Amino acid sequence: MNTKKEQKELTIVIPAYQSEKTIKNTILSLIKYFPQAEIIIINDGSTDNTKEIKDIFQEQIVYLANETNKGKGYSLRKGFAQAQGKYIIFTDADLPFKVQDIERVFQKLKQGNAIVIARREEFYNDVFYKKLFRPFLYLILYLLFGFKYLDTQCGLKGFNTQAGKKILSASITNEFAIDIEILYLARKLNYPITEIMVKQELFSASTFRLMHMFRMFTDLFKIKFHHYEIS
Repeated sequence: MNTKKEQKELTIVIPAYQSEKTIKNTILSLIKYFPQAEIIIINDGSTDNTKEIKDIFQEQIVYLANETNKGKGYSLRKGFAQAQGKYIIFTDADLPFKVQDIERVFQKLKQGNAIVIARREEFYNDVFYKKLFRPFLYLILYLLFGFKYLDTQCGLKGFNTQAGKKILSASITNEFAIDIEILYLARKLNYPITEIMVKQELFSASTFRLMHMFRMFTDLFKIKFHHYEIS
């Protein structure tokens, strides 16, 4: 008898930090829209009740946990290493985009695109330092990497499993610079990137703080000058 487990077509990876107010509804929406998908939640050292989803959803999700807060990049590496799907998409715990936008990324991947990233039509609910930080960030990204992307930090990106696992396993950043590192490694590995426009629907409080801004700039130089042993 053949007992080999059939590979799922889609894995959705979600890092979650202090997400007790939103993560349950996010999971319910994803299960309803993608009933056959593998859903991996990485609880990134939350001190609230985010961990309760493990008992609520049990076998409906893959639940991973960091003992302490490690960051988005660290959590994504952990989730991608566990992913079993033919395609892997990551998004934010508050599901700020329509599930139909995740479906659009999924369909683009199924059409043969290696990497699909979302770009927000507009930015909402920004604190003042993020408004000041964004244009400066993209100027630095152009000067350091030649990037012309206008929304590297959008929390919706998809990959075929080969590209996703190769990129994330080679990454070194643990926090919010992971989105930039992904694009940098994609270029080094000659993976083409397809961009789609999305509209942000939900405007939850961001976990990005002023201290993250300073650490991100440090990480940018680590990315630029790190010797990646990839081919």
